[in-house]
Amino acid sequence: MNNKSGITNNEEFYHKDIFGNVVDIDLGATEDEEEKPLLDKRGREFNIFTFTDAVGARKKKEAWILYQKALSAGLSAEEIFFKLVWQVKSMLVASKTKNAEEADMKTFPYNKAKSFLKNFKSEELENLSENIIIGYQEARRGMGEMETLVEKTILKL
Repeated sequence: MNNKSGITNNEEFYHKDIFGNVVDIDLGATEDEEEKPLLDKRGREFNIFTFTDAVGARKKKEAWILYQKALSAGLSAEEIFFKLVWQVKSMLVASKTKNAEEADMKTFPYNKAKSFLKNFKSEELENLSENIIIGYQEARRGMGEMETLVEKTILKL
């Protein structure tokens, strides 16, 4: 079956990247394939939100252990980092808004973020956010590693 470009779904499409290298893309690959759940060393499914909850609850030891479990379950440090960023951002937004609608968030994550605010002073939360952003920029510039950034952030909670 041909699509608008005249390429059948099973054909490969060749194009050049920004460096002029030929890159092939299989347009026949399906997105319907189910992703396998992340499993810890014991074969149990790993839930990354246990990590974000530990960060919000400011449980340093628990967050560090869950960080190690996330890594062993196959999550990259960068994926974990962005969950950490999401949690901090959610708490900052919750601290500056009156309700989930004003924050443009769903009720459950908003209420959870709001409940975590008792564990952080406003200034601490803003400093945490700033340090995460600076650390990310430094890691991207090769002045540090993402794994170290996440671990240091957790240990400074």
